[in-house]
Amino acid sequence: MKLEGVLYCGDNLYWMRRLPDEFVDLCYIDPPFFSNKNYEVIFKDGEEIRSFEDRWKGGIENYIDWMRVRVEEIHRLLKPTGSFYLHCDWHASHHLKVMCDEIFGYHNFRNEVAWVYRRPSAPGQRQWGRMHDVILFYVKGKSWTFNVDEVRLPYAKSSIERQGYVSKMFGGIPKQGVQKLHPKGKFPEDWWDIPILRENAKERLGYPTQKPEALLERIIQASSNPYDLVFDCFCACGTTLTAAHKLARRWLGIDVSPTGCKLVQYRLSKLGVRAEIIGLPRTIEELKQLNPIEFQNWVIGAAGGRVSDRMSRDMGIDGYTFYGLYGEKEYPIAVKRMDKVGRIWVDNFETAMRRKGYNKGYIVAFDFTRDAHEEVARARLQEGLDIELVKVGEIKERFLEGFIGSLKDIGS
Repeated sequence: MKLEGVLYCGDNLYWMRRLPDEFVDLCYIDPPFFSNKNYEVIFKDGEEIRSFEDRWKGGIENYIDWMRVRVEEIHRLLKPTGSFYLHCDWHASHHLKVMCDEIFGYHNFRNEVAWVYRRPSAPGQRQWGRMHDVILFYVKGKSWTFNVDEVRLPYAKSSIERQGYVSKMFGGIPKQGVQKLHPKGKFPEDWWDIPILRENAKERLGYPTQKPEALLERIIQASSNPYDLVFDCFCACGTTLTAAHKLARRWLGIDVSPTGCKLVQYRLSKLGVRAEIIGLPRTIEELKQLNPIEFQNWVIGAAGGRVSDRMSRDMGIDGYTFYGLYGEKEYPIAVKRMDKVGRIWVDNFETAMRRKGYNKGYIVAFDFTRDAHEEVARARLQEGLDIELVKVGEIKERFLEGFIGSLKDIGS
């Protein structure tokens, strides 16, 4: 059987509702945690920015309602022998368990696994350090895959030293025979001591909530078999899909972020996998639906550029063309997700260009007002600033094919 995988870009609820019943063997998800945080990171050498907000208007009830319809779809997609792992933490784990009990049935709850890790504690902290996440493990039916021999762990030194002694039951009553250890290791507990990814970890891509491959490998080895289908509808930077492919499983991933999907595509390419992304924005209306960061990534990627660091962006420069693409040096790009960009935005970009010492640059938007064009003409004649106003429709026509097919790989 050939190893195959599909990657969808967009709302996972939209895509899941278009998938058939009962064809998934294992589903793992690492959804937003209801952390009330904003995350932003620039990947690798500045090719892309990823930003997402884990904030929920309406509080925990709204978050659980948002999760419920998605977990209901996951339940529908799972085979009768399928397994489901939901990764969460203290923010909402107790609410999510009640919800999953209702969908899967209380009797189909198998484990609450604690992923234990270590990290520095905050000075002056007045509570116990929060050093674990929760992974809820459910099954759909009366039989399921659980390959314990694939995930056994080494015995402690003390257990090895006791091997051969007469074992005793509780109460001190001698048990017949001697203590024997399983040749493949001990049965794993429901707490897993797996290190978090350090900043210098080889597999780290810069994604703010990236999980270690070792964590996913344990879940996939235990709860699926080779060539089974592993599903992750919050696949983010692709750890689940990467681990699944390495373990000879088929995979299916969904992520709402075009940037995240491009990162997954890049990561899988390192394994020799050409992953097609279905659902990348193609029309003007689809581009208008992107959040500002994703839209900025699309524009700069379509222009073959790189994003700015935070300081440059705060000054009005969102990215730069790559060296040699438009001459012998890189030039600044300002991106506006607006229909009518006026003179004030051109004035601001002129200030940013002067501050950085550039005499050429690009402003990209859906359209521009007449006074914006007039200001560009004045700046060129009177100050020698060469600013080009580029409509999104024009950049889409010029660069879309390259963006979808062969956009410069993140981190290359």
